[in-house]
Amino acid sequence: MKIGLAIYNFDPKKGGAERYAFDLSQRLSKKGHEVFVICSNGISVEDIKLIKVNSIRYPKWLRILFFALEHKKIVKNIKPDVVLGFGNTIELDVYQSHGGVHKVWMKREIESYDNPIEKALKAFALKTSIHQRIQKWISEYPIRNKSYKKIIAISHMIKKHMIDSYNILEDEIEVVYNGVDTERFKMGEKIKDSGKTRILFSAGNFRLKGLSPLLNALEGLIKERRDILLIVMGRGKKERYTRLIEKKGLKGHVLFTGETAHPELTYMESHFLVHPTFYDACSLTTMEAMASGLPVITTRWNGASTLVTENEGFVIDEPRNIEGLRGALMALMDRERMEAMGRNARLKVQSFTMERNAQEIERILSEAKDGK
Repeated sequence: MKIGLAIYNFDPKKGGAERYAFDLSQRLSKKGHEVFVICSNGISVEDIKLIKVNSIRYPKWLRILFFALEHKKIVKNIKPDVVLGFGNTIELDVYQSHGGVHKVWMKREIESYDNPIEKALKAFALKTSIHQRIQKWISEYPIRNKSYKKIIAISHMIKKHMIDSYNILEDEIEVVYNGVDTERFKMGEKIKDSGKTRILFSAGNFRLKGLSPLLNALEGLIKERRDILLIVMGRGKKERYTRLIEKKGLKGHVLFTGETAHPELTYMESHFLVHPTFYDACSLTTMEAMASGLPVITTRWNGASTLVTENEGFVIDEPRNIEGLRGALMALMDRERMEAMGRNARLKVQSFTMERNAQEIERILSEAKDGK
């Protein structure tokens, strides 16, 4: 097949959707397909045909609109057999949004702000933003106009949100969970020389992924257990949390490591993951942690939470359920229980490989092509 993919940044370091598109394109190419990637910025990869859009940098709303319109023109020129879109194009055959449903994301984004004044200002800014209106219009255009052949949801949570938001029939949406590199992310021997329980939090957006609730939950726990070290991995802004860490008496118990090219090593050195997110379509961090043999504490607002039962970790209702979060943390202080859950976590996701994901996407793309 001649397959067209569109992603603004074809660079695995830029985020989860980018990392997914980067890997998927290569796997489809290795299966013998001719793959075209339409992007604004991208890394050259053997056998992948990059078509770069000289997009406008500012303002953001014009940048994303220009990219979507240019993508439409390019698709008409290269005439692929099938086009996979990630919610950033108006021309596609298969729709797969990694950001979830826009209006649900916006509501949860606003909810993630702690300060009431800041929350009100953010709500006003988002609801009146030209950028957000354009983004919503682009992401919903193929669905509103029924211009798709197939829809892929990356979790059952997103499938439900799409059915509720767009009045789509259940059998119109296929669920294909993210794939994990189970060879890269695997169980390893935990480092025990420090004697500390190393809790991992990993995110690019510390606020949306729930760092503040986690710090609040740790406040009560640290009074009983001084052997705790919270490792915060990712490119989020740590400055706004420094004062909260001092206020909660957590100084010396929180380590910001920044971004790393080898997150698998950090997973291997940690005991469990806490991901009290306000919204995640299907957290790849959650699945990578489970593949690494880590129990997981997360929320029902994480699409990957359906993979977490009482055998692999804990799912709380809301990030700000501090007592529920603290109770889950305390439960995982039991090393025997923690290790058993970690083993179960690895078993749960070891079949969710990237190759399996690519095979499912290949099948759906082929069906969409045949249905044109």
